[in-house]
Amino acid sequence: MGGKKRPTLSQLAKKAEKEKAQPAQKGKKEVKKEEAPAKRTIQALDEKVFQTIAKEVQNMRVITPYDIASKYGIKMSVAFKVLRSLRERGDLVLVAKGHRTEIYIPARGS
Repeated sequence: MGGKKRPTLSQLAKKAEKEKAQPAQKGKKEVKKEEAPAKRTIQALDEKVFQTIAKEVQNMRVITPYDIASKYGIKMSVAFKVLRSLRERGDLVLVAKGHRTEIYIPARGS
C-alpha cells in the first residue's frame, strides 16, 4: 500500500544532470542500425513452385506442412493447401491428422 517510492533529492539532481548531458552527446554520436532483411514468405503460389514441391515430396519419407513452409519460404496456410491438393491428385497419402498438423507420405511408398 501507499504507492510507488519517490526518488530522493540527490537522485533527482543526478537525473537532471544526465538529461542535460544527453542532448550534447546525442548530436555527436548518431549511429544508424542496419536492420537485417526480413525473411519473405510467399502468400500465393505459382505453378512452377507447385511442380517443384510435387517432385520433391516424392523423395521424402514423411511430409509435414512445416517442412514445406520452411524449405520453400511459404506460409503455413499455403503449405497446407499445397499438400491437400497433392493428396487430392493422388500423389500423397494422409497418414495422421491432428488438431494443428497433418502428416503425409508419398503415394508410391504406402
